[in-house]
Amino acid sequence: MKIDLKELLREVGNQAEFAEEIKLKLPQDGLQLTKPVKIDIQLINTGELVILTGTAETEVELECSRCLKSFKTQITANIEEEYCRPGVLPAKIGKVIELKEEDFVYPIDKDNTIDLDEIIRQNLILALPIKVLCSKNCKGEK
Repeated sequence: MKIDLKELLREVGNQAEFAEEIKLKLPQDGLQLTKPVKIDIQLINTGELVILTGTAETEVELECSRCLKSFKTQITANIEEEYCRPGVLPAKIGKVIELKEEDFVYPIDKDNTIDLDEIIRQNLILALPIKVLCSKNCKGEK
């Protein structure tokens, strides 16, 4: 899902909101999405950065860690990311540096767009439970 930021980037302080449903397939991650992903995001132009906040929610099919049964569950990922225009942050290629929070910023494409597919994928994976259980009381019997 690409978002055009041309209007947002015209003036510092501009804001935009997007609410959409998109179909994603994530077989390489072993993630079986059973419904489209509902995206609800807000973007703010701070001058140097575009700050993206919002949520992505969908239904996934998982396998219980105890009984190995497949089941469907709803997951919601909170998304908080920063984007910058190329050249705004100093280039640090080839230098030994200590990574800081501002080093984890995604670049805005040269055509003033951002692609949210990878951000959504990463955040959905992070929203998955560490131990997948079909119910709190699952005893592991099949």
